[in-house]
Amino acid sequence: MSTEYAFPAGGQALLARLLIDGSLAEELHADPDRFARRHGTDPELARRLAAVPLPGLRLTASITSRKRKARFTAAFPGSAALLRDTAAEETVLRPVLGRRSLSRPEDSLAVGSELAAAVATLPSTARIRLLREMVAFETLWYEARVGTGGVEPPPGPPALRPGVLLATFDRPIAEIQRSVVAGRAADSLPSGTTHYLLHATSRSGLVRTYRLPSRLADLLAACDGVRTTRAVAHRAGLDIETAERGLHGMVAKGFLGGLDVRGTGNGLAG
Repeated sequence: MSTEYAFPAGGQALLARLLIDGSLAEELHADPDRFARRHGTDPELARRLAAVPLPGLRLTASITSRKRKARFTAAFPGSAALLRDTAAEETVLRPVLGRRSLSRPEDSLAVGSELAAAVATLPSTARIRLLREMVAFETLWYEARVGTGGVEPPPGPPALRPGVLLATFDRPIAEIQRSVVAGRAADSLPSGTTHYLLHATSRSGLVRTYRLPSRLADLLAACDGVRTTRAVAHRAGLDIETAERGLHGMVAKGFLGGLDVRGTGNGLAG
């Protein structure tokens, strides 16, 4: 847009809203004074914004919307693929993306939380149920990244290291994500309880996802930084030797802290 439009305090924030919601721009141009009363905006500011040519505002709004959707697709690829071309896409994304920039993992984590809340209100069709799990899965990426700034577990009972999360879904959601992003149908994959470990090494780096066998998932879930190794083994229903081998492997992989061990077994499924 032309730089000749210089707005006072509050003008840029209102302009941002107009660029996100085209219906607001239409309302503003139809009657600036009524718009100001309805939205609690300074009347002079509303009149100045209404002086911006509507075609130019529409074009800028369209460009802004495409950029925001592109950032969302990059950040939440599986969720974006499932939302694409649905009746809910605009109503779900517009308010969420209008409040967040996705420039930091904290922003993306907040978007994921708000998106989950929005999707929870949609009719519970098979596609929407899958979308809910996809949003939850992809939001975990940012929870893991934010978590990398946490404190390392002190020596003592085993505990997950910062940036490591466990998650369980009703279907192989990581494999489904790859399918839907590639444009393939996801219904060919068998459903069933599936366990994952997510590992982020930095706030902006790659988040690796590992599928876990149920026994190993139970073992790691018991590592709360309070239970001793023996208590963890009991909680997971394993003998102490088997539990120790698994825990040693998780320490060697960098997923687990607290234990002062030198184990080398990997304990992970392929």
